[in-house]
Amino acid sequence: MTNPAASGIGNTPSLLTGTEPALVAEVPGAGGRWKQVHFNIDVMRRFFHLGQSNASSVTLERIGPAGTLVSRTSRQLVFSTANSNSKLEFDFDPLPAYPSDGQRPILVVVEASYLNFRFRLEMPGNPAYTSLRSLLTAGPSIGNGVNRRIVTLDEVEAFWPEAQLRGQ
Repeated sequence: MTNPAASGIGNTPSLLTGTEPALVAEVPGAGGRWKQVHFNIDVMRRFFHLGQSNASSVTLERIGPAGTLVSRTSRQLVFSTANSNSKLEFDFDPLPAYPSDGQRPILVVVEASYLNFRFRLEMPGNPAYTSLRSLLTAGPSIGNGVNRRIVTLDEVEAFWPEAQLRGQ
């Protein structure tokens, strides 16, 4: 079993400046496998620095509401040649029920360093959800399908001051 203190779990992440790229994206249902978040290949390349022929892994750090590290996982891009879907699996455990009212969860991911990302998931009904929905509709979406925008951490915090992704 991993020692939480030795792995950094529960620690406050390093401080970010606010200029870091941030992805704000709706999470599609994906037939019940929605923790495998589907992104178009443009988002994978531009934001996550991954492509079909890139075997690199990314580190995904889940940040809790208080700004502390909840989990850290390493993941590779999963690309389906059958339907050209690209996806990354996120740690949303315990996995909440996917909304049945047509609203989609919103994922906020910040690039902390090259191939290292911090994230939070906001569900409909959470206090930040309406603010993040406003951020998603404040500019053009990347690609077809669900709404996705690449902004900066400062822009995320302008809409959601309590994001707690910067570190302390």
